[in-house]
Amino acid sequence: MPVDALRRTLKKFDEFKLENLPVEKCRELIADIDQKFDALQAEADELYASAKTRLDDNDVAVIGSVRHKVTRISDEMDSLKQTRKKISDSVEKRTIRQRMAERLGGPRALVVFESTIIGLIILVLALLIYDFEAGPDETRPAWLHSNNIFWIDFVCCLFFMSEFLLRLSCAENKRFVWRHHWIDFVTSIPVPGQAQLARFGRAGRLVRLFRLLRFARFFFLLWRGLDAFQDVMDIRLMKKTIKYAVIITLLGAFLIYQLEGAIHSASGTSAEEIGSFPLALWWSFTTVATGGFGDIYNPDSTYGQLLTGFLVITGMVLIGVFTATLTSIFVGEQAEEMERLSEELGERVDEMSKKLDRIGNDP
Repeated sequence: MPVDALRRTLKKFDEFKLENLPVEKCRELIADIDQKFDALQAEADELYASAKTRLDDNDVAVIGSVRHKVTRISDEMDSLKQTRKKISDSVEKRTIRQRMAERLGGPRALVVFESTIIGLIILVLALLIYDFEAGPDETRPAWLHSNNIFWIDFVCCLFFMSEFLLRLSCAENKRFVWRHHWIDFVTSIPVPGQAQLARFGRAGRLVRLFRLLRFARFFFLLWRGLDAFQDVMDIRLMKKTIKYAVIITLLGAFLIYQLEGAIHSASGTSAEEIGSFPLALWWSFTTVATGGFGDIYNPDSTYGQLLTGFLVITGMVLIGVFTATLTSIFVGEQAEEMERLSEELGERVDEMSKKLDRIGNDP
């Protein structure tokens, strides 16, 4: 059928995707980009020498012309730099995956291994959430006691660490792994729960620090889970939004607790809603997420009110960017269809213009 033939032809265009290009072709592209960098360097040197000569001759027009040319060279340099990074990262990723598949016994074994890691991440996330929210061990099932959760987490961490070390050993550029997969290393370090802190004696007073570490590890595990979907859909902007939202929320909780929570708790007055850091964290989260409509606590001090305004405005921006990015992911196909229709319309307008020109030229 003509439709099947057309589909096969369109399928061939997948060869032009970066992840499908041969590694050698990618290396040739990188070499070509390096040559373009050298050409830009020569152009910049020539422009500088020419501009300096014109300026010595008191040519005022050189100021405006140089600014435009420098901006163009800078934009072209940034574009080449981003393209080179994408190609280099693609080559490194495929090299690592190829070597990992060879060591594990083939591509299918690699898929099973990665699927197991994703399943363990989901398991550990679920156990951490349960451990945060559940009551004392007496009210839990025996296998979900805090001590058992820690050892399950410990075993999972062994798998996480094995994946990280395998990836590191298969990489040509070790810095690439540390730069892109440092979260894998962080999530491979088990953090004891409250029940295990008693083993540390006086160090058990650091329970708040360990709680903070466990919360951070929970966030890193969630972040690592998002990495698994990054190859399927473009969620880089969403990840940045989540990262900034977490940073702003933690910073807001710390500041509001220092400004009002700790003071009111020491004096025994109001502001019980933020009398502890977890409550201050909840206040900061609701302020960022709802734009101040959580109505949990209204700060009394001027600095607290300014902080609230900052969190509200920041939350509106972050939530807006997150929502817009999520929407663009789901409507991406419709956008591509509109772009195709726009190109077809432009081609038809060009054809009509040519026909009109021919009609006007006919005697």
